Amino acid sequence: MFKILIKSVVLFILLLFNMALLTWCINQLLGEPPIKKTLISNVQAEAPPMSKSIPKVITQRPIRKKLHTAPNLHQGEPIERLVLRFKSIHIHLDKAERTRLEKILRRFSITSSHSVQIFSGAAHSKNNILSPQTAKLRAQNVARIIYPYTQIVKMHYRPSMEVGKVVVEFFEPSALKKK
Repeated sequence: MFKILIKSVVLFILLLFNMALLTWCINQLLGEPPIKKTLISNVQAEAPPMSKSIPKVITQRPIRKKLHTAPNLHQGEPIERLVLRFKSIHIHLDKAERTRLEKILRRFSITSSHSVQIFSGAAHSKNNILSPQTAKLRAQNVARIIYPYTQIVKMHYRPSMEVGKVVVEFFEPSALKKK
């Protein structure tokens, strides 16, 4: 059994050696230089001769002033202003604040045409450094709670606000029609 295994391995090695020898002989007889293997091949680009007149290509339409301007979403006073407080480095509201926000949203019977602005102040991160990213995550968390009630939500970062404070302002849909 062992002799059969050894003979098959020896035959396989001899076959490979014969194939390599045959390939080398053919290359020598044909006289072709061996191919250099490189990672980057030498390529030379040819450019057509430059003409004196280069056509002007326009890739974008010219910017024109718009006749219609977008309405200012929040004209007037908000119908409700809510101040939410977050714990030191948390980005989610605690149960009391979340319940308070959801009660107010149900009490107002807000429709999708109402608009909301969320102002978030600076917030501490894990290293006790003021972080705008933490404030942004807080505002996004509040926006996720409000979004099922109205889809017009704008978030603003105000570094001058008190640390850990988020202000939510609700606006009437009629504020869109004023001009």
